[in-house]
Amino acid sequence: FLDKDECSKDNGGCQHECINTVGSYVCQCRNGFVLHENKHDCKEAECEQKIHSPNGIITSPNWPDKYPSRKECTWEISATSGQRVKLTFNEFEIEQHQECAYDHLEVFDGESEKSPILGRLCGNKIPDPLIATGNKMFLRFISDASVQRKGFQATHSTECGGRLKAETKPKDLYSHAQFGDNNYPVQADCDWLLVAEHGHRVELMFQTFEVEEEADCGYDYVELFDGHDKTAVRLGRFCGSG
Repeated sequence: FLDKDECSKDNGGCQHECINTVGSYVCQCRNGFVLHENKHDCKEAECEQKIHSPNGIITSPNWPDKYPSRKECTWEISATSGQRVKLTFNEFEIEQHQECAYDHLEVFDGESEKSPILGRLCGNKIPDPLIATGNKMFLRFISDASVQRKGFQATHSTECGGRLKAETKPKDLYSHAQFGDNNYPVQADCDWLLVAEHGHRVELMFQTFEVEEEADCGYDYVELFDGHDKTAVRLGRFCGSG
């Protein structure tokens, strides 16, 4: 049995990428594009994206070609509660200006442009990674009427830890981004600071607990402190299942 490679001739009629499958083929679009209704052509994706996956790639519109003029695109990234969103730039080329007044990418520490800003970026130098204090990050890319560049490609991922505000309504906190699907990773070292309004106390209740068991919890463990850091009174060190 030999499977015909439909992609070998004229790229299968696909505008971007052709992927051969058993007995058939499918067309696939580059990042920033979605497949047209005709299943062969590609069209520019919507410029407002909500992302809930623990990791992935974000690109400027029309990547890897030059981004269009007069464009405003936003990305709202949400991670598992108890995790922080991290943004790492792989490629970066946006119109240069000392104050990034023209084309630029803004990154915010929260769910919207009203959140504290982590950076306003432009130029050709790859920026340092940006990490949110919580499980949400908001990006906004703006281009003006003149001068287009290649744009950017970035990887979004998660890091454990961060600052969480306790409220009257219970909130969830997960040990790792893929809780429920995979075990926690090796060599993890996560710090969470749980804070409450003045005059209130923080209550922590474990709904699920399964950590490597050892008599003195000398291997994997969870430690709780009654204060802002590890110098505060220790409430306990826990491991095992329960």
